[in-house]
Amino acid sequence: MTGTLEIMILGVSLAIDASIVAFSYGLCTKPWRLNNGLKIALTASFFQYTMPILGWYMLWIANEGFSDYASIVDHWITFAIFLVLGLKTIKDAHTEDDDGEQAPKTLSLGVLLLIGIATSIDALAAGVMIFSQNTSLYLSASLIGAITFVCVMVAYQLSRTLRQIPTQMLETGAGIILIALGVKVLIEHTLV
Repeated sequence: MTGTLEIMILGVSLAIDASIVAFSYGLCTKPWRLNNGLKIALTASFFQYTMPILGWYMLWIANEGFSDYASIVDHWITFAIFLVLGLKTIKDAHTEDDDGEQAPKTLSLGVLLLIGIATSIDALAAGVMIFSQNTSLYLSASLIGAITFVCVMVAYQLSRTLRQIPTQMLETGAGIILIALGVKVLIEHTLV
């Protein structure tokens, strides 16, 4: 039971970044649609499910050699992806279509994949924890994925309450949040 509780706590902590991203995108995607939240939630939960499995097998194969390498580069990759997403969001906030109105915001497959990767790189390390605790790999990964799905959907729903604020301000703020998230990951990993 203790292992399951620890995995659930880990799942919530891993879901925080994805929830913040979902909230940010909920503020700036036009029009606000529940299916956009579902796309983000499904993508994030899929990657949060897959990455611990991948991390577990990499550790099993490399006998901890990969984990040392991953801890050197993972935060830089995450930072770069969040920086790109944040800058794109800010740029889009100031882009108008041919009629002088703001261009509609959508979630492309490329953006969804970047969100999934950026918010789940830390989940590779969860595979190491699962390996070391000798808990069920697939049950643990399923719990992490399910918790991520629920947290992301709640965060996306909450974004709807702030949509009365001018769009350009929301989008610029969302871009800044994404960049700040990348900086936070970078600081956490370089100062530790």
